[in-house]
Amino acid sequence: MSEAPNQRDEGREERATFWEAFVFFSTTLVITGVGAYLMADYLWELGWRSSSTALWILFTLLFGYLAFGFCHAFFGFLLRRLHLPFAHMPRVDEEASTLQDFDHTPRVAIIIPVYNEPVDRVFAGIRAIFDSVMRSSQGDAFDFFILSDSNQPEQWVIEEAAWLTLLRDPKAQDRVFYRRRPDNYAKKSGNVADFCRTWGDHYRYMIVLDADSIMTGETLVELYLRMESNPRVALIQTAPALVNGESLFGRMQQFANRLYGPVFMEGLAFWQQNGGNFWGHNAIIRLRPFMEHCDLPQLPGRKPFGGHILSHDFVEAGLLRRAGWEVWLAHDLGGSYEEGPQSLIDSAIRDRRWCQGNLQHGLLLFARGLRGKTRVHLANGILGYVASPLWLLFMVIAFWRGYAGGPESLVASDSTPQAFAVFILTLVLLFAPKLLCLVDVAFDRERRRGFGGIFNAATGAFVETLFSALIAPVMMLFHTRFVIWNLIGKTVGWNAQRRGAQGTSWDEAISVHGIHTLVGIGIGLFTGFTNLTLFAWLSPVLAGLWFSIPVSVWTSRLELGLHARREKLFLVPEESSPPREVVEAVNPSGEPDTRQYRGITSAVLDPFLNAVHVSLLRRNRRRLMTGQKVYGETAGTTIPTSGESRARRLLAEKLLLEGPRALDTAETLSVLSDIDNMLWLHRQAWLRPNKDLAPWWQQAIRETSAAV
Repeated sequence: MSEAPNQRDEGREERATFWEAFVFFSTTLVITGVGAYLMADYLWELGWRSSSTALWILFTLLFGYLAFGFCHAFFGFLLRRLHLPFAHMPRVDEEASTLQDFDHTPRVAIIIPVYNEPVDRVFAGIRAIFDSVMRSSQGDAFDFFILSDSNQPEQWVIEEAAWLTLLRDPKAQDRVFYRRRPDNYAKKSGNVADFCRTWGDHYRYMIVLDADSIMTGETLVELYLRMESNPRVALIQTAPALVNGESLFGRMQQFANRLYGPVFMEGLAFWQQNGGNFWGHNAIIRLRPFMEHCDLPQLPGRKPFGGHILSHDFVEAGLLRRAGWEVWLAHDLGGSYEEGPQSLIDSAIRDRRWCQGNLQHGLLLFARGLRGKTRVHLANGILGYVASPLWLLFMVIAFWRGYAGGPESLVASDSTPQAFAVFILTLVLLFAPKLLCLVDVAFDRERRRGFGGIFNAATGAFVETLFSALIAPVMMLFHTRFVIWNLIGKTVGWNAQRRGAQGTSWDEAISVHGIHTLVGIGIGLFTGFTNLTLFAWLSPVLAGLWFSIPVSVWTSRLELGLHARREKLFLVPEESSPPREVVEAVNPSGEPDTRQYRGITSAVLDPFLNAVHVSLLRRNRRRLMTGQKVYGETAGTTIPTSGESRARRLLAEKLLLEGPRALDTAETLSVLSDIDNMLWLHRQAWLRPNKDLAPWWQQAIRETSAAV
């Protein structure tokens, strides 16, 4: 087991990576200074007022944030096109790459936390990753753990059935494990912590995947060998590419990720070096330092800022850096994929959860011992959401000033050159990164072919920019509302993400975007009748609000996504030459069984699944009785009292007499979590006369018997 890096090596490494960060942030500050000077000169020509100070402060902060993003693209482009060496990225040495003694090879646990996810898609992805790993050179070093937090009864038993199907492959036996927690304490971070307490001492490394993650065996082995070759590295984060974009919105997001991502990732890796970040998935972690330093505390105060840390991944990377370990971004490594939201509303729902987690980081921004780069990551995550209300505030102040003082209060003859310079420089920061990414594709034959040629890539970038301009005002209002909700104490729940292009109905779009449309119409009417100059300046923003309902509906449609794909619009390399793992994961063989209550039926009637289900319940009980900590010590982990046993037996009797519809979710979970009840239900369902069973069970037994 590797030891923590010593202070001498750590200091030498910090000095070696200082100049890259210095050059990057110096450039950012210079660009910000130029913009701030031009804005101050412009406001001075208009006549400095109290509102001018507020406008200048807001502009400088937001312009600096734009400059920060621009520099990622600028430096990434230079490094890619000029082939400049910069990052001391961990590499694989020859000794590590020839490891063949599997009896003494350090082992890797691939963990997949799931929470009420589509079972067919999740297990198809796991199967694709498992098969790819088995084809690799170091496949025997990897084990898989499906860590379920699902709290729906059907979901629970269907996951068990899917796991058993996976175990039909002899290679998967004793290599793929399933565990469901009775209570999802601390959400995903608690799920991972529970794994570390139970299994962490058995493995040197842990690779964390999301339910929609896909990684190739070649990439997994490369991550493993890089860690073995670099004992001071605690975490290597890959840059996942978006795949499986079905709707028009999903395809646009996927296209933007693949076109702009490599250049921005190169720029990000340039300045962060060994002070990288963790995005919660598609990364490899050295378990010993993770368990020693990343036991997250609860934040003081009430929710949403207090309590469990939601965006725990940023904090875990910061804690590893504070302890002297290195964290890297493997920007040069492909074969890592994930899926994105398929509609504007789904994207906003995900952002609301991320917003709360990132705003929590405000309490940690000045925590003792954190490195400077960690503070930059935390601040960048906060600004990603706070920037929206700041832009809105900037526009409101400018709107008020223009309305109260007339057009000359915003544009005067003497201020025209300064106003034009500020406008042009802002456009450069907004759109030059996209142009640089297109130029990068033009000079890269392999990527150019993957996008269907430079004309296809340029067309896609142009259309994506138009849609982004329409969507930006809507997202600004979304993020502003999320920030305000957090400030007044409203929290978000923990719900499973919607997967696939399910489409947004007109009713849903009207209920969500109705307020956006009304705001846009109201401001448009007011400015149109009172100040045409203001109306002209605001029209690009207002257009996004006016058309928010149809844009949200149309971009969520599967048929429009398919039409775009037929026309090769938003084509990406993974469609031009799809990796085998992606094809197998997103196109599982066989039709999923969509019958209602199929999981409960199988758990009761199928003798093999019933036995496995009971054995897993017994394992949880043994963990409790042997002193292992089990959060949420509910049914299935504690030994019920006689009164509790009688109540659960009555529920089981009700299940047989009236069918699954007669029980609510909590009652069904109680029955499924009781060992004695599950054994009793299996016997009674097969031995009782039909007249003593609900018609629903009679039909289920006939179908099961016919299938056998």
